[in-house]
Amino acid sequence: MAEPSQTSELARIALLDESVIAGIAAGEVVERPASVVKELVENSLDAGARHVRVEYHDKGVTRIVVTDDGAGIAADQIELALTRHATSKIRRLDDLQSVGTFGFRGEALSSIAAASEVELLTATATAQAGSRVVVVGGRVAERSAAAARKGTTIDVRDLFGAVPARRKFLKTAATEAGFVTEAVRHFALARPDVHLTLVQNGRTVIDAAPVAGSAARMRQILGREVAASLVEVDARFGSLHLGGFVSSPGTAYGSNRRVSVFLGRRWVKDRLLFRSVMEGYETYLLRGRFPAAVLFLECEGGSVDVNVHPAKLEVRFAEPDNVRRFVAEAVRDALRRSASPLGRWGLDADEASRRRAVTPSANAAASGGWPATTRPGAGASRAQPTRSDDDQTHDSAIPGYRPIPPPQQPPLGVEAAAQQSDLDLGPTFARGVLGSLEVIGQVFDGYLVCEGDGELVLVDQHAAHERILFERLMAAWAERAIASQPLLLPLTVRVGAAGVEACEIAREGLLSLGWEIDAFGEEEVVVRAMPAMAASAALAALVEALVADLVSSGRALAAERLAEKVLATVACHSALRVGKPLDNVAARALLAETATVPFAASCPHGRPVARTLTRSQLERMFGR
Repeated sequence: MAEPSQTSELARIALLDESVIAGIAAGEVVERPASVVKELVENSLDAGARHVRVEYHDKGVTRIVVTDDGAGIAADQIELALTRHATSKIRRLDDLQSVGTFGFRGEALSSIAAASEVELLTATATAQAGSRVVVVGGRVAERSAAAARKGTTIDVRDLFGAVPARRKFLKTAATEAGFVTEAVRHFALARPDVHLTLVQNGRTVIDAAPVAGSAARMRQILGREVAASLVEVDARFGSLHLGGFVSSPGTAYGSNRRVSVFLGRRWVKDRLLFRSVMEGYETYLLRGRFPAAVLFLECEGGSVDVNVHPAKLEVRFAEPDNVRRFVAEAVRDALRRSASPLGRWGLDADEASRRRAVTPSANAAASGGWPATTRPGAGASRAQPTRSDDDQTHDSAIPGYRPIPPPQQPPLGVEAAAQQSDLDLGPTFARGVLGSLEVIGQVFDGYLVCEGDGELVLVDQHAAHERILFERLMAAWAERAIASQPLLLPLTVRVGAAGVEACEIAREGLLSLGWEIDAFGEEEVVVRAMPAMAASAALAALVEALVADLVSSGRALAAERLAEKVLATVACHSALRVGKPLDNVAARALLAETATVPFAASCPHGRPVARTLTRSQLERMFGR
């Protein structure tokens, strides 16, 4: 143990040396080469640049050169621009609430200069000559007049030479280069009007010329295959607006790196926003799979704090729950409106523009209510297909199947849009396709082989029936009309201590979903009632799966998310299984019923209901 005198000596308070202060600031702002690229490109864009070129060299000593054609820096302000907390973007503390620029802290150039050697060449439009400044160790070492075009070139050499301890925290050269590419890619997505170029070690990686709009930019950056499946998002609620594009669940990836969310035009790595996007895909995407998404959230400056992270990558919302719900519902609504029962996602440009002309935005500001988005189970259109007596008979041919009539209230916004045009909107635009297919037969006791409109269609009977049950259950839950069936003999199921706790937390919510489940000791629960629709399911296995979902979801879920998880599990365990033979009568009944639900492109766990093979594809397989 240290002697008291030593402890007292160590506890003395003293002002830090200016070089130490600068080094700390550099460590916060300049985490890696991509941080330098981000800060410098932000400055270029804030200066009005229309062309920005980034050169990155990681052979030997890291070097970064960013060149732009922006406004440049006046000769008498260069040294001030290299000083900490010097900025042209804010004047008062209140300005932080309405800042509309990428950078505003006044730390970027000074922090970069403190961590490396910087050469700055700049000229304004009215200057007789440009200015060249070399900064070493945070201090100006050289300054002279120089020939230069309007704009700024910043050459960063020997990155972290002044703070070599930072270098040991860097990843491999390939990984760091990937971070740089990601940073430039996000700028390109945010500003389709700007020409952005990235050259890495002499090779052009990104050359994004200006294009008209985000859709064209996404084709440039993400590729045509991804762009072909994109669904447009355009939703408003009060002061919130969400625009952009998301990929269909039919286009999914093993990592989340293609999910990009922007606040205004600033890319943010915000966990709330990312979780909100994924929540929108809750019943449309397989677990462990991720979409492609480029979304731009706009909100009033006073409702968000953009100054909580040194690199401005995280934000804090005044009403995070409202933002989460709005983003999730906007994504969910876009997916449901743009998918056909045969799993075809996305629209061509002509069809998309026609829909935008007749589809109202999810805007409930006038009524003061929640956005007019179509929640799963929020209701089917009043214009349900007419069902004959034969259809009623066919329903009974599906074992364990007892459809719940859909509620009468249509989704907000859909009916009004349908009255304006003969165009059939949303997920209903191809709803009749499944019901009109000719059933050829069944293969592997689980897949229906059908023909229609020049295509061979394979339908997963379990996924189709699961989606039917889920949509009906969600519709009933929305109407508080889920029928509960008491058990003649209560069932005891061992679920572990975590399962017992999860059931106790969710007890009231489970009651609204037809379940009566109580703790029975430390590791068991007793089931006294269950949803009537699940009467044919293996109850013990269903309860085990249900509790496992509750445990994995954390301590608390919003009512709707709880309903989705629970009812998806109920639907899965109650639906027709693969391995159950169906004759053509039962198969046609299943397809007819699938055609009546509001959404039928996938089961609630994200598996596709149908896959198609065109005649031309089939003929190519046989060399015709």
